[in-house]
Amino acid sequence: MQQRGGENIIAIYARQSVDREDSISTDSQIEACRYEARGERTRLYVDKGYSGKDTDRPCLAGTIRADEFEVLIYQEMVKKLHEFPV
Repeated sequence: MQQRGGENIIAIYARQSVDREDSISTDSQIEACRYEARGERTRLYVDKGYSGKDTDRPCLAGTIRADEFEVLIYQEMVKKLHEFPV
């Protein structure tokens, strides 16, 4: 896990659906994920306006390729990480 000044940095990924009117806002997702991070330093990756069906999302690809993180927190993800192109 990436460390800065001895602290762990946890990646948080949020995406808001464009397919559903009732999708959870990225702000709400980030708040829930920060709670789960329990005070650890976090780095945000947010893809707003991308369909869940579209696996070609810039920030998601960035979290997968960033080998400095051992922990990725997200509120809900239907697809498994191995299904995304790296």
